[in-house]
Amino acid sequence: MRKYITALFLGLILLLVACGNTNEALHEHDYLEDYTTDEVTLMDFRGRWQGEFQNPRASVILNIVDETDGVTFTSFTVEFAPIDWEINGEYLILGMNESPEFRITMVMSLSEDKRQMAGTFTQFGETSDIYFNKVSDFPHIGDFAVLWEPTSLEERVQELNNYPDFARDGSVIEFTYDLGRWDLYMDLIEKFDLDTLTEGLYDVDLMIALLDWVSDNFPHNGASGMPMQVDAMSIVRYVQDNPAGINCRGLAILLAEVLRLYGIPAKHITGYPPEDNHPVHVVTHAFSHELQQWVMLDPTVRMFVTDKDGNFMNLYTLRRAFADGTPLMANENASHNGIPYSIEEYKDFMSDYLFRFSTGTNFTFGSEEIGAGTTQFMLVPVGFHGIGGQRLTNSAETFFAPPNR
Repeated sequence: MRKYITALFLGLILLLVACGNTNEALHEHDYLEDYTTDEVTLMDFRGRWQGEFQNPRASVILNIVDETDGVTFTSFTVEFAPIDWEINGEYLILGMNESPEFRITMVMSLSEDKRQMAGTFTQFGETSDIYFNKVSDFPHIGDFAVLWEPTSLEERVQELNNYPDFARDGSVIEFTYDLGRWDLYMDLIEKFDLDTLTEGLYDVDLMIALLDWVSDNFPHNGASGMPMQVDAMSIVRYVQDNPAGINCRGLAILLAEVLRLYGIPAKHITGYPPEDNHPVHVVTHAFSHELQQWVMLDPTVRMFVTDKDGNFMNLYTLRRAFADGTPLMANENASHNGIPYSIEEYKDFMSDYLFRFSTGTNFTFGSEEIGAGTTQFMLVPVGFHGIGGQRLTNSAETFFAPPNR
């Protein structure tokens, strides 16, 4: 899976999509007849467009520039460039993600007055409707007009080796893990019979069982939004209402909360490349008291990673393993929405998200909601500058401190 678009509608997530037949998709939607004109060029579409996606429900900005600079998407404050576009008769066709297995296609046509567009959005083999209104004849080319080229695994590894060092400064970040709150999760426990699922399981075995439970019941959809309330119960209800799934952040939060329910300190952590305004990826970190270490669990692809001797990896040791070229292994049942997913695919994908990391300090029920009393910290390697918006630390020892330290 290559990397042009690995997250779209939250600005911090993976885009994993499947392509349908473009011409069939066009003719299945009769309303497009109202939006057809004579053959057009990209300049006919030029401008800034406010759009509504029906499934997944999301609002986006589409900037169409010119034949040279092409097209960008803006969702929140992150801007993305499709890897290809073409004009086919009266239709503008946008494509994202090089891999056919994870392809996305958008097909749009102008209204007669060229102030509206309508079309189709194809992902996961399903086609839904999209609508856009022109809000300006002038596309936005400003602070967030960041169009990047794909970065190879080898280039990402070199970046890790260019910034290998973290501090050991003795600083302390106060992390809170609210464990065993049965009163908040009784509906979830009963609905999924979680007590039976987890009976007799402890520590890493319990982590893996709950990782499998999340992946079995909650599909990943990188183009999905998030519920207004961000807690396990709200995420479950959101997926019930949006069966295509939820993004990596939602999956990681859900897994972390359920792990804490069963007494395992856990949190979601966001991984970033060096550059800003780029997709990010969110995983779960769970603390093993038996091993006295953090274990990374990635519910997006039902994966945990070990070295060749079976030692579990966390984000910090995984970063070092990438830099050193350490051989890595994945669990045999690793998969994305039921499709087997290899460690080689994961290395190619995850290399984008191991340069720096961000997490909060307060992990309670709904801890990601506004007003939940959490502070965001970002861990950056020594010598790396230019990142704002969060409290920074260079100390991996502090950022990845065990619970109750």
